[in-house]
Amino acid sequence: MDHVKLVGRHMLRAVTWMIPFLTIGIFVVDLLAPVGIAVSILYAIPILLTLFSPRTRDPLYFSAVATVLTWIDLLVKPAGVPIPYAVSNRALGTMLIWGIAIGLIRYKQTQQELESARVEQAHAEGLMMDAQEARSYADRDAVRAAVGRNEAEEQLLISRLRLESIIESAMDAIITVDEEQRVVLFNRAAEQMFGCSTRAAIGQPLDRFLPARYRDAHRHHVQTFGQSGVTTRMMGKLGAVMGLRSNGEEFPIEAAISHIAVEKRKYYTVILRDITEREQATHLVRQSEERYRRLISISPYAILVNRGDRIIFANDQAIKLFGAVKADKILGKSPLDLFHPDHHAVIRERIHELLEGSAQVPMLEDKIVTLDGRVVEVEVSAARFVDEEGPAILIMLRDVSERKRLQEQLRRTERIAELGTLASGMAHEIGTPMNVILGRAEYLMDRVTEEPIKKGLQTIITQVERITKVMNQLLSFARRKAPERRPLDLRRVMEDSVEIFEERLARNLIHVEMALTDSCPLVLADADQMSQVAINLIMNAVHAMPDGGSLRVGLAQAQQMVELTIADTGHGMPKELIKKIFEPFFTTKEFGQGTGLGLTVVKGIIEEHQGSIAVESEEGKGTRFKVLLPLVSTS
Repeated sequence: MDHVKLVGRHMLRAVTWMIPFLTIGIFVVDLLAPVGIAVSILYAIPILLTLFSPRTRDPLYFSAVATVLTWIDLLVKPAGVPIPYAVSNRALGTMLIWGIAIGLIRYKQTQQELESARVEQAHAEGLMMDAQEARSYADRDAVRAAVGRNEAEEQLLISRLRLESIIESAMDAIITVDEEQRVVLFNRAAEQMFGCSTRAAIGQPLDRFLPARYRDAHRHHVQTFGQSGVTTRMMGKLGAVMGLRSNGEEFPIEAAISHIAVEKRKYYTVILRDITEREQATHLVRQSEERYRRLISISPYAILVNRGDRIIFANDQAIKLFGAVKADKILGKSPLDLFHPDHHAVIRERIHELLEGSAQVPMLEDKIVTLDGRVVEVEVSAARFVDEEGPAILIMLRDVSERKRLQEQLRRTERIAELGTLASGMAHEIGTPMNVILGRAEYLMDRVTEEPIKKGLQTIITQVERITKVMNQLLSFARRKAPERRPLDLRRVMEDSVEIFEERLARNLIHVEMALTDSCPLVLADADQMSQVAINLIMNAVHAMPDGGSLRVGLAQAQQMVELTIADTGHGMPKELIKKIFEPFFTTKEFGQGTGLGLTVVKGIIEEHQGSIAVESEEGKGTRFKVLLPLVSTS
């Protein structure tokens, strides 16, 4: 037992040292982290550890320290950070920290009150046992009266005095009633409990001290108890009982009952305990737990608790993140069931570190697998804590898929912006020399007769024209004007675009299938830009079928959009290339056959029209582009 206490003291000392070091560590991480990351919410971990501190107000002190550190960090952040977001972020973290601190203080106070109540209950039960023992002594002394009356009377007097002393000093109310359930004994604690003197209580029915709605049931219960053959029934075995004070106030009580026969008459002794304060304390524990659960439920993080390699708790954000309807779909699973198999080794290592004593592990980016099989990128942080059921691991997750998508979109925008700057510079620096070279080559073409020289000059002219074409495409891409959107019949645009390629399609043995719905509604689009989209997509299809094939052009309404499809039976693309085809300068064509800007321009035009473009392709079976454009509003 002493060894257990020694270990407990060492653990308490370790937690006491761990809290300030953990707080300082979080402060340093918060200083180094970008302002958009809610690192300050991690202060909840050292504050939760104050649960093991013997001092009740420690959560309050550490909450104050965490609050000061949170806002000091904001003050020392470099100028130019998004201050409103940072302030709201830290305000939410501060509210969560103080909510947890208040809940912990209430919890500690409640635990202290419950401990006091348990000590008081044990004391009272001891007194009750003493009272029962004293009564037993009195009974035995009465039996001895036949042997020695004087001695028995003396012993009986001593027993009665002892019994009366115990009864009057008892902290619980003790009431004895006869077979008619009229009061024959009413101790001082009963006087205080019911606000009634012993003189006023003696001879009164016990019902007087019960609310009217309980009287019939109580009388029947006492009679049944007297006939059962059971001599005592301990505290709490009578269920919920209510008492009635002289002023009409009702209050909850806990009762024990016993009976004894004296000269063929039965007497019932009831020991009563006022549990008003305990009920109030229990209510405050429940309120504190409910408040803590509400704080956890509104956390921006998905929170899981793992104990014994099983998830035992999941908040609303976690249920939503994993695509579940109820927590039951997550509870009971192993953490490995929720993370992507590629990350299982890392997860095992981090769980091992925590179970071996590490307070927490660094935040990392992992991948989870939702219940419907989707893979979601998340940030994961984990910490170890200990409660009355033993060690457990708190896991906090945040979906970063949207953030990564925005970052990728930002990088793409930056690349396009850089491309525009590059194109403008190249047009100025390269355009003029190219025009001079082209002019001189054409001049010499008209003045030479040697065929090899003319062939060489023609190569120069062809390549200069190609460079000029690339530069024009770059400038068109970089300086694309805003679309002038008007109601447009896409059917006419597609028919005109196919007609442009009519001769080339026939020469390449490409069969054209037109599936254009007659009743297809108008779209809100720029006619020139839609022609550019159609020509680029048809040109790609022609290049994909050098040995002939089929080109299918379709147009139909799809809910509130118009769907345009252009499909070919060409060589297709492998899956790893499909996601790259809209990137600038990416091309699957041979060198000199394309610039890699056509589909980039097409995607930009479609997105500027609030539409979307998707591609499906399979090697050897062809490629299919699907474009969705919004209808003309009828409102």
